[in-house]
Amino acid sequence: MSLRQRIVLTLVGISVLLAIPAAYGLLALNDLHQIAHRLDHLGVEATDALGDLRSGVETVSDAQRRYVALYPLGSLAAGNPADTIRPRLQADSAAARVRRALEVLRQDPAYAGASAPAEALWARIAATLAEERRVLGAGDRTAAETVRRALEDRFGEMDPRLDRIERAINRRTEREVDRAEVVARRAVTTTLVALGLALAATLVIGVLLTRTLLRPIGELRRGMATVAEGDFDPDVRIPDERPDELGDLARSFDTMTEQLRELDRLKAEFVSVASHEIKTPLSVIRGYVTLLADGIYGEVNEQQHKTLEAVNAQTDRLGRLVHRLLDVSRFEAGGARLELREIDLRSFFDDLTSDFRVLAVQNGIDFPVRLADDLPPRIVGDEDRLSEVLGNLLSNAFKFTSSGGTIRVDAARHDGGIRVEVEDTGVGIAPEKLPRIFEKFFQVENEAQPRSVGSGLGLAIAREIVEAHGGTIGAESEEGKGTRFRVFLPERPPAQAPS
Repeated sequence: MSLRQRIVLTLVGISVLLAIPAAYGLLALNDLHQIAHRLDHLGVEATDALGDLRSGVETVSDAQRRYVALYPLGSLAAGNPADTIRPRLQADSAAARVRRALEVLRQDPAYAGASAPAEALWARIAATLAEERRVLGAGDRTAAETVRRALEDRFGEMDPRLDRIERAINRRTEREVDRAEVVARRAVTTTLVALGLALAATLVIGVLLTRTLLRPIGELRRGMATVAEGDFDPDVRIPDERPDELGDLARSFDTMTEQLRELDRLKAEFVSVASHEIKTPLSVIRGYVTLLADGIYGEVNEQQHKTLEAVNAQTDRLGRLVHRLLDVSRFEAGGARLELREIDLRSFFDDLTSDFRVLAVQNGIDFPVRLADDLPPRIVGDEDRLSEVLGNLLSNAFKFTSSGGTIRVDAARHDGGIRVEVEDTGVGIAPEKLPRIFEKFFQVENEAQPRSVGSGLGLAIAREIVEAHGGTIGAESEEGKGTRFRVFLPERPPAQAPS
């Protein structure tokens, strides 16, 4: 699966995870909307029907009383007076409203059971009303009084039945409200839990995707930094069999480092062979120049003699360069051997600094050498190689320190070995150039010394020698104020592998 497909699938998965709680929330809102609709529609309709029922029963009762009071007993046979028609019409209209209200309640299963007794009672009331009108028309006073009392009793029985309907409406409303609360609480809880789980899953997916991307990129970055430092065999832990773009990048990186290793090997081999082959013609040139200067091939005048001395000096310089190139090539190939023996440190520093004291006096440079009391009397190492290291550091210090400056050498015991510091008050090194001073052929350009002076190999060889002894070398500098080199050497180098 390619990296793009992984990213797309991850984004789709995150979207789905976040959409699940949103969808559930929408379903819960829809459920609440339906409950609210039922409360608004059915509850209001039932409440209105109950109101119509109450007012209708009261109207029928009042209209019937007025009708009986205004209607003379037996006058129906003689004809209805005009003022008795109105109560009768009101009663009939209210009775029709009661029937409609009872029909509305009967159609709703939630109220059918509560409204059935009221509906049955109303049927008896309606029959009694008809009976009352009949006996009034027949002029039967005793029957009319009996019907009137029966009618009042039935109207009195209607109130408890209407209360029962009201309680049914209230119970249903409370149930719907309770259900709405349960749905709301459940929706909030479930949505929050689902959202939390979705966010946690999203976080896990994001972390996994980040690790999938950043860890290989970090490995490649570390590998590139290692290659940039000159190590063409970095340990980059990215499986080559990865089928995505990072796998392609890892395979390309491995191919690149393999080619760089081969090129570095060929370069080192070329430098070694070329340097070794140059030594023979240099020796021949030096021999002929010496013979010419000695007059073996004829008399040499003064100008020719100076020219031959210049040629001989450049030949010696080229020989030293070849020697240094061979040293670098041997150290990089692991073929340089150290001649280890015990070194008397105080005698070593006296011999090392004695030649530079004369140079310090000639240039007016203060040159203190301080050996700490706790300095070990002896260490094991290659005296000539270590003398080359410290001699190179002192040569650079004198090269870049002007008259009136100070060059200080400090040596003391440190962490199971010795620490040697060479500090000067010279021109210093720019911060951006300081990390590169131990690279081969790198030279610091400054006004005190032109770039052409030196080969740029001295510090590179010094680092190889110190590291071959199991030590470290580093530098710190401030431009215009000076430079300090620190060298740490163990009392005994690690065992050397056979060349």
